[in-house]
Amino acid sequence: MATIKRRKRVSYRDLGPYKRHELLTGRISYGAVGYNGYGDGKNTSPADFISDEMRDDWADNRDELLKFWASGEYTTAEIFPDSKPWLFICGSPDTLPWAERMLTLR
Repeated sequence: MATIKRRKRVSYRDLGPYKRHELLTGRISYGAVGYNGYGDGKNTSPADFISDEMRDDWADNRDELLKFWASGEYTTAEIFPDSKPWLFICGSPDTLPWAERMLTLR
């Protein structure tokens, strides 16, 4: 019997690994060629880059990213096909991602 492998759903609005990492961890990681996160190449504080774009990205992808974070899984290619090994993280059901704490009005 053949095994059927199914890829996990990727958001219709692909954030990319850097923006996803920054929204989840609150850390900006420069140094790699092809950086396309929220930062300017110098400043490493994501709070300095809170913008309508960042808020829209969080709103559009919040449910998917919160589900990932609460699962405690790692950012692997099985979860996010565009994962980068230097942005390897794991969520935790006992905490909230940076963007949930910083961008979600309560």
